[in-house]
Amino acid sequence: MIGPRYNPVEWQDFESKWGSPLGHQGLKRRILFKLAERSGRLSWQARAVGPFGFQPHNNATRAFEYPWAFHAVPVSPGHTVVDLGGSLGGLQFVLSKQGARVVNVDPSDSASMGWHVDGRTIATLNHAFGTSVELRKTFLEDAGFASASVDSLYCISTLEHVPESEIAGLAREIGRILKPGGFAVLTIDLFYDLAPFTSRLTNLHGRNIDVRALVEDTGLGLHIGERSQLCGYPEFDPEVILSRATEFVQGDIALNTAQALVLKK
Repeated sequence: MIGPRYNPVEWQDFESKWGSPLGHQGLKRRILFKLAERSGRLSWQARAVGPFGFQPHNNATRAFEYPWAFHAVPVSPGHTVVDLGGSLGGLQFVLSKQGARVVNVDPSDSASMGWHVDGRTIATLNHAFGTSVELRKTFLEDAGFASASVDSLYCISTLEHVPESEIAGLAREIGRILKPGGFAVLTIDLFYDLAPFTSRLTNLHGRNIDVRALVEDTGLGLHIGERSQLCGYPEFDPEVILSRATEFVQGDIALNTAQALVLKK
């Protein structure tokens, strides 16, 4: 599916409670970049700004992506959850507040289009929010997960940044680490200025990936998702998508919208 322009009421409630997608703005500007000097001693301001106040460069599509991902599959206490490419996004902390064991797997600056994240900052945010997110600052293949050891994996607008030569291996790793019955909750940017809408293949923000090939490489089943709105499936018609563009959530950093799907093992 492609995210709708307007969120239903329960997603609006998520935004109000957690300050998604950009934090509670009244305080964000004053404290966003003060974490380093307050490490381990974060005051009430950090809790007031909320867990979504610390991820830079969030696109407007996150207003759909975060609440959709949270509501897509159940998360229970004791679940092992991976936030792939979580950086400083707030979803990892919200999932931890549900009682899940959350591991943020993010190579940070080592990735071709990575953003900086470090253990000290994650520890500071854990202290502020009463969470226990673990950061593994590496690629998923090197993160040390046993086969069939993860209940759910979330990946929010990250896969479009992965080099084409690496995407199939990453997909297979996602399938390997999930438990039977486990879920992969994915959002993937869809850029209107790239193929299959134009002849251009990449822009500053990434590329349009073949979602069908990704799903097939994981070995998982498509549990939630409309094939006609997922790039790479034969039912996907670029002209139809463009004709409906005003119905879909729109980015404010790139000329894009957001595809969303859930895979099940």
